[in-house]
Amino acid sequence: MRTKNMPHHNPSQDVSSFHENGYLIAPAVYTPEEMAACKRSAQELTESQSGPSGVFVWMCDAIPSLFEGIACHSRLMAILQVVVGPRLEFLSAKPVFKSAQVNFPSPWHQDQAYWGGAPKYSAWIALEDATLENGCLKVIPGSHRSALDHAAVQDKNGFGNRILDEDLKNETIVDAPLNAGDALIFHDCLLHGSHPNLSGRDRWSHLPQRRPPRSLHRLVHLKTYRPL
Repeated sequence: MRTKNMPHHNPSQDVSSFHENGYLIAPAVYTPEEMAACKRSAQELTESQSGPSGVFVWMCDAIPSLFEGIACHSRLMAILQVVVGPRLEFLSAKPVFKSAQVNFPSPWHQDQAYWGGAPKYSAWIALEDATLENGCLKVIPGSHRSALDHAAVQDKNGFGNRILDEDLKNETIVDAPLNAGDALIFHDCLLHGSHPNLSGRDRWSHLPQRRPPRSLHRLVHLKTYRPL
């Protein structure tokens, strides 16, 4: 595996790069104050309910107003509408954390393996700095072009669908450290995982998900809260 750092992009100039690689970093979408308020609220609302994976899910009809405001902020929407399209349906959002206790590296996976259906797009919003030491994301550029068969693995950390490390030996891996307020926007077939949190400190993020309107369907049958 060859590893390198991920460059930051200007989304208005790099639509083709987004579609070629399956991801885009948008720097400084939010202020440090907005991110600090989100982290405090996420800790209060979800940390004790997230389970061993460190992931908690709100469907769009149940997301608290603070997090809905971040997910639907005009600065983020302006970027999404350029790189994905002008019409997007808000589907769900996930506070995700690592800590001194939840410190494992998230395994390689495509989000599509968990939810299926039409393509979806996530924004991984850094509520605080995400570094190699505290468990930032890593991605494989171009891996979004097809859905892959995932191995079914059961362990205490969740993430039951995953791609095994030995299947990715010849791939180029790009690390994605982010500053608080940055957003990594990616296709749901982009292969991604995270580094372990070796810092002993928190690493919180907020991930709203959207999909094009052609995939509209009734949401009333979806559970309001669904841990990974």
